[in-house]
Amino acid sequence: MLEWLEISPELTLVATATRAFRHVPQAFGVDPFRAPMLGAGAPETTHWLLAGAIAEAGRAFHGWRTGTSSRTQENEPVSPSAPHWAYRLAGYFHTTDATRRLLPLVARRFAASGRRALASWAEQKISEEAGHDQLALRDLSELGYRARELASALVPARAAAWVALFEQLAQADDPAGCVGYAHALERLALLRGPAEVSAIEQGLPQGVNATRCLRVHSALGSDPRHVRSNVLATAASSADERRAIVSACHSAARIYFDPAFDDDLDLRRIEARVLAFQEHARPVTLSRGNPNPIQVTK
Repeated sequence: MLEWLEISPELTLVATATRAFRHVPQAFGVDPFRAPMLGAGAPETTHWLLAGAIAEAGRAFHGWRTGTSSRTQENEPVSPSAPHWAYRLAGYFHTTDATRRLLPLVARRFAASGRRALASWAEQKISEEAGHDQLALRDLSELGYRARELASALVPARAAAWVALFEQLAQADDPAGCVGYAHALERLALLRGPAEVSAIEQGLPQGVNATRCLRVHSALGSDPRHVRSNVLATAASSADERRAIVSACHSAARIYFDPAFDDDLDLRRIEARVLAFQEHARPVTLSRGNPNPIQVTK
């Protein structure tokens, strides 16, 4: 069994039960992948089609992170300063708050159109994500910041792009793409594990617990189960829905890898903005570099 999606006129992504591969459309002769994918999906092929969409997003920007530092090339986590981590927490707040706002709308739209499987997926995710928007605020408060004011004033570019995409997908004629958006963020969250959590905690004041949000949205939390649920929901969807889901997954993953959204490279400027929202003085640990980059394997 095969599933496929045209990423661009020059590139089609094809998935089997064991892998995904790139197919360059043929200029002449019969090309079986030129027609849109039809038929039912299967968990194995759908898994690889989604995985391939994320890998292709990373491959589009492959190499832009290389040469930044020896630690980066060795794929070692780097400890951000407390203010820098607070800025990243603001991004977590905006994406989790968008989930709180938009998923109920998506669930109602699925239910109204009689798509009970997708409605159930959205309702389950609403239950699983309940209160997650508060985790980043709790972490910011623990760091000594006026959490709500900081999150309202600072919107990291990558988070803003994700929220804009989610809003677009939720309001589209067919909101099925919201499944792909959620899958991309949750699958990419699995790349964050104990080493990164430990590295971040090393850059924080001693005794401060400000990694609740990261722990929940990482390989340490419930995202592994969420990823499996997303794959099953996608595989059970129609061919049109699967194309929309995988396409949205690819779009969301591109935002993750796109260096144009790295707005936190000027650490002193970012830290100065964050420190304006300090509620009381805390020790500040200087940054040692950017968070660990994501490596995309072929």
